[in-house]
Amino acid sequence: MEYLVTLPNSIVLNVSADFKGKGQECMDQVCQKLGIVEQDYFGLMYKGRNGENLWLNLRNLLERQLFGPPPYRLQLRVKFFVPPHSLIQPATRRLFYEQIKTELASQKLVCESEEQMKSVVALIAQSENGNFDKKTHQLNLYKNLMTGIAEPTPEVIHGIVEAHTELFGMSQESAQYKLLHEASVMQNYGFEYHEAGYCNETITIGVGPTGVCLYNTNMELLEKMEFMSITRADHFGKTCVLKVMNDNGTRREIPFRLFTQLAGNAFYRSVTEMHSFFCCDTVNNKVSTQFSRDLKGTLASLFNAKTTLGLDFVFDIKRTSREAYDHARRLLHQPVPDLDLVTTDDDDDDDTLISDKDTLHCDTEVMSTTEKCQVLEDTLEKIEDSFTCCVCRDAEISAAMCPCGHLTCYDCAKRLSECPLCRDEIKAVQRIYLPTIQSKDDTCASISLQSVSKSPRHYGGQAAKKAQCQKSKKRKMESPETVQGFI
Repeated sequence: MEYLVTLPNSIVLNVSADFKGKGQECMDQVCQKLGIVEQDYFGLMYKGRNGENLWLNLRNLLERQLFGPPPYRLQLRVKFFVPPHSLIQPATRRLFYEQIKTELASQKLVCESEEQMKSVVALIAQSENGNFDKKTHQLNLYKNLMTGIAEPTPEVIHGIVEAHTELFGMSQESAQYKLLHEASVMQNYGFEYHEAGYCNETITIGVGPTGVCLYNTNMELLEKMEFMSITRADHFGKTCVLKVMNDNGTRREIPFRLFTQLAGNAFYRSVTEMHSFFCCDTVNNKVSTQFSRDLKGTLASLFNAKTTLGLDFVFDIKRTSREAYDHARRLLHQPVPDLDLVTTDDDDDDDTLISDKDTLHCDTEVMSTTEKCQVLEDTLEKIEDSFTCCVCRDAEISAAMCPCGHLTCYDCAKRLSECPLCRDEIKAVQRIYLPTIQSKDDTCASISLQSVSKSPRHYGGQAAKKAQCQKSKKRKMESPETVQGFI
């Protein structure tokens, strides 16, 4: 079956995939044609029966999601807008750049000041047209670039010309990266919007990397809820309910009525996946295993609980932002096959391979002894931080919360009713003990990371003298005369 996939720059790709297969097969072919390894940041979007913008669930069958006659039309879009410094591949940055341009033109992204607007248009002009030229026709290009961003008044265009002149000599890649950086500091960067009914009014709900925002019909901010204050999200048909904890410790429920059941499912999925990707260390098992069944599958499950008939997964998120970054780096730093053995008929594919290979070997410089010591110190600090309680940031971890298994110190665990990381209810607290190291003289010594990571020179005054006295006492205890006295 053929699928027409539209890229952010309006280029259409033709891919083939089994209609009875899963959506991941179609996504893999698109990313393979584009040479993209950082696949976790993107998704395939399609239109629902009532015009809803829906994300294709890559874990479910294509025939259970798409409708109508072939060829089916999909859109490759950025699903999770991570900071630009987290993007490794140039191809990924280009797709992010094209998506940002589209959202600026459609006013999903709004510049917060006139200076920022001039800088954004100048960077787009530098990326699209290169260095500033005094030819008359180039002034008309600014008006086209400003469509949807600002009104092309003579004063504004003059300011853009000055900003563009200052970018003389900047490469296309650098201009695109700086534009991503400018967009990443905007308040609505990475938000996707849903229309819903709330308190007998129609509002717009924005779901982004930091939380959920409510806007009126004029896109004026009504309320902002951080993910840390949202304790739970429930979905019942067209209705989605967010349970929020107020600043004073009280709880409240905010119901939203979406216009269709598919729109309600899309909003519930957006909130959960955004929270999992940006706020969690790993994807919760409850998220990855949640599913629904149709009537036929429900009847079949009465006789066989393990049947996959009529089963649809609710979420398709596989990794968090940190896991996606680490996964991409591991894939990009794998050994590359010899290019002489690769034969392709398309010159564009050869260019993609060469650029990827250059990217892979960009960090293979030999480190000096000082740099190695610095890397070891940084690693030790990270290890120390991982063994520190995430609540009080003072004591070492000494308790595990059941059933989620996250770790804190024992004093903080006794005071908590919900896990601060995954919001699961704490049913029991299990005390844990840090590992010990077996020394050469067959005596066990418990390791304190705070004492290991800091040598005596880091302490001053009485602390240094105390550490020196402890060492001298230890030497006396290990001397032969002391041993004979004890015997």
